[in-house]
Amino acid sequence: MLKKKFNNLYTQLLPIINTWDPIGLVGGGAPDDEYDCITVQLITLLEQGKSQNDIYEFIIHELDDHFSMGIDSIPNDYREDFIKKHKEFSSDLINWYISYKGNTGEND
Repeated sequence: MLKKKFNNLYTQLLPIINTWDPIGLVGGGAPDDEYDCITVQLITLLEQGKSQNDIYEFIIHELDDHFSMGIDSIPNDYREDFIKKHKEFSSDLINWYISYKGNTGEND
């Protein structure tokens, strides 16, 4: 299981994902592992060196597929902010991962 294989990385990433809380589930009282369907796959994508756009596309797909919160479900007035939020998160996530790898001395 990826969660066990990348335990330290998962432990560091979990609070980042829960702070992002893309649809407000954790803030509404859901368990900390509510977004594990996204978190564990993000670890794989980051380990594979995927681009910011790849990460963004994955997030948008997962929000639609698992939570029925795709771009088409967002009212037009909020769509631009929705897209911007998730593109910025994708970029921030990659920057965090690069920093994390540099701080742990892990280089693949």
